[in-house]
Amino acid sequence: MNKYLNYIVHPKQGILALSAHGLLPFLSDKKYIEIAFEQRMGYKLDLNNPKTFNEKLQWLKLYNRRPEYTQMVDKYEAKKYVASIIGDEFIIPTLGVWDRFDDIDFDTLPNQFVLKCTHDSGGLIICRDKSKLDIKACREKLNKSLNMNYFLISREWPYKDVKPRIIAEKYMVDESGYELKDYKVFNFDGKAKVIQVDYERFSNHMRNLYTTEWEYIEAAIQYPANSERRILRPEKLNEMIELAEKLSKGIPHLRTDFYSIEDKLYFGELTFYHGSGFEKFIPEEFGLTMGSYIQIPKGGGILIKHDGFILWLHKVIDAALKDYKLHCFNGQPKITLVCTGRFTDKGLREDFFDNDWQHLNIQRPKNISSNYKIGCPHNFELMKTLASRLSKDIPFLRVDFYEIHGKVYFGEMTFFPASGLKRFIPNKCDRELGNLLKLPIICV
Repeated sequence: MNKYLNYIVHPKQGILALSAHGLLPFLSDKKYIEIAFEQRMGYKLDLNNPKTFNEKLQWLKLYNRRPEYTQMVDKYEAKKYVASIIGDEFIIPTLGVWDRFDDIDFDTLPNQFVLKCTHDSGGLIICRDKSKLDIKACREKLNKSLNMNYFLISREWPYKDVKPRIIAEKYMVDESGYELKDYKVFNFDGKAKVIQVDYERFSNHMRNLYTTEWEYIEAAIQYPANSERRILRPEKLNEMIELAEKLSKGIPHLRTDFYSIEDKLYFGELTFYHGSGFEKFIPEEFGLTMGSYIQIPKGGGILIKHDGFILWLHKVIDAALKDYKLHCFNGQPKITLVCTGRFTDKGLREDFFDNDWQHLNIQRPKNISSNYKIGCPHNFELMKTLASRLSKDIPFLRVDFYEIHGKVYFGEMTFFPASGLKRFIPNKCDRELGNLLKLPIICV
């Protein structure tokens, strides 16, 4: 099937439609995203040097993963998360939450309300008059959404473990009396840059773009803009920006949505990948401008998995991230190998140190020592303590760590470095290390 993958597409909707029906779960996230991106955007995705807004969103899908993102996109759980940061007064009241459509007791709901699924985009019912509500149509639409694996459609990682549920919310309209304009604030590492206003979403969907000073931007994202449609500056614009920046602090990109009703702000939702990173910009240069706001490392690097999230570490000046490899014998660290330069033109450098951080005259074939002094890591004592615990009662174990911004991160554990087939120079070093390794006596 992989051989003919480029030809297995829905005639109208393409690869995304197939994924929605569960036909492509075997593809890796990276491969799927590359195929879908080229199909939807018309050019190949460059993950090594992403430049456009959409390219960088795809990069973030793959390499910026933190466990709290799952709660942040869950339309029920996100309310708790947001309230803990900016307060309950900005949260639209929840009228109920259910695992199944048939569990909903419509008699307990008011005459007007909104139903939506917690795990997707589009599973939405707006009820303006309960007496006219088509229950059968609602059941069909929401059950279809409940059964959809939203993660598979565009590989938006945060949705992968969101529990599919239905929530009911209070029905609300703005000053128009018939709709709720959606103010979407695009934030970049805690700094608001652009505000998108969606209006007439269920009749003739339009979008206008504004700066944070409420100056109209001559551009459009996917849907048409109307420069003649005057959207008044929200009374609470400064507060909206302040709240958006609080919620997005420390995150490369986060879109925070709000509603403005009678000069009061209400939180809508949090979005990491606007339009799944597949919406077109007019002009295209605006997509490059938006992309320039997302700061991600360029060039080679290394991925570290820690506590459920992925940390991307990129190469710096003339040395990659230092890899501290503590060689432990029955729970006692005795020697530390420091690897540097792995992702640079100079190539891998290896330096050996004793427990007092004295450089040792040890080399291994093809790997030379660095030509500069390597300082003792700030957390070296902590590394030794952790390595000692991990290697207790084990004849030999190598425990690897990284030190990043003053914090220790675990790398990996190795029982047989280089499979025990790499020489030490001088040869006596091999014998001296061998004397440290006390093998158990086995009676044959």
